[in-house]
Amino acid sequence: MTEKPVQRRPGGRTARNRENVLRAAADLLLNEGYEQLTIARVAAAAQVAETTVYRRWRNKAHLAADALSELARVENPIPDTGTLEGDLRALLVQIVAILERPEVRRVLLAVVALPAGDPEAVRAKDAFWAERFAGAAALVRRAVERGELPVDADPYELIEDLAAPVYFRLLVTGRPLDGRFVDRSVALVLSRRGLRPAPPPGHGGPPPADG
Repeated sequence: MTEKPVQRRPGGRTARNRENVLRAAADLLLNEGYEQLTIARVAAAAQVAETTVYRRWRNKAHLAADALSELARVENPIPDTGTLEGDLRALLVQIVAILERPEVRRVLLAVVALPAGDPEAVRAKDAFWAERFAGAAALVRRAVERGELPVDADPYELIEDLAAPVYFRLLVTGRPLDGRFVDRSVALVLSRRGLRPAPPPGHGGPPPADG
């Protein structure tokens, strides 16, 4: 009987290598910080050759940005609650939760501080933020389809309005990222677009009937 050829999934090994490299890079970043990240250490932890890493990532800045993007994709997925307000609130709560982790905050501060004069570092940072905005843009498209936002709504502006106060507190003031902050941030984003947050349960409805 003639043996059937083994069917290999296209890109299977490449995809596994990429996953292993990004996981190894994220572990090093979170546990030891950006300064301790090297291509050699990542390759050893991922059990691949250094050339395998360099074929996809030009340097450690580019690798760090990609690893953070993957971490954000997994731990900060774009919500779909059925309303713009619900999506904004869920997204901001997720952003706050991930930034409350000291190891994530430390790495983010290191990436933000990458030298502006290094073209590779600039491209890495741009790639990280572009991916985050691209994912969040789906949230805005759904709101447009539901009629909550006009068709010319700018996803970048909306997400900037939502996320900017988080990073301002993180990088500048150090003030708490608590529930009151989340409520205020969502309300401001909605008000700038002529919308109002829904009243909390038990408030704002018609008065109860007598008797």
